[in-house]
Amino acid sequence: MAFDETGKVFNASACGNNCAKWILKIAESKDLTINLRHVMDFGDGDFNARILNNGIVVNSMKEYVEIAGEY
Repeated sequence: MAFDETGKVFNASACGNNCAKWILKIAESKDLTINLRHVMDFGDGDFNARILNNGIVVNSMKEYVEIAGEY
């Protein structure tokens, strides 16, 4: 993800929760599009993510879980 310049969608579910902190770190410097088939634990800190299924922007795990539960 860090070195990709193609804009591909990454299957982040294959990475597991241990990659969440790295996904957030990489996303600080570039836009990422990831696919998740589970609710990934992005931790207690604030983050900014757009749920492409509905366009809603979430800023915390609480907000993310509320939306992710719909899918």
